[in-house]
Amino acid sequence: VQNQVDEVIDVMQENITKVIERGERLDDLQDKSDSLSDNAAAFSKRAKHLRRQMWWRDCKMKAIIAMVVLILLLVII
Repeated sequence: VQNQVDEVIDVMQENITKVIERGERLDDLQDKSDSLSDNAAAFSKRAKHLRRQMWWRDCKMKAIIAMVVLILLLVII
């Protein structure tokens, strides 16, 4: 009977060790997940800023082209 109790104790200690290791891995995964979430938010913010910047650049270019065409039409007429 003592041998069986010792085996059960060994198995339980092994299980506790595995649970602790699993908890540590889960903590690591949580940290990585938080980091990825922060990076995704920063990327989204930078992408939105860049999209807005490119839109304004495009509007300015269209306005310049329209002015050049208008000036050419005024010179020709």
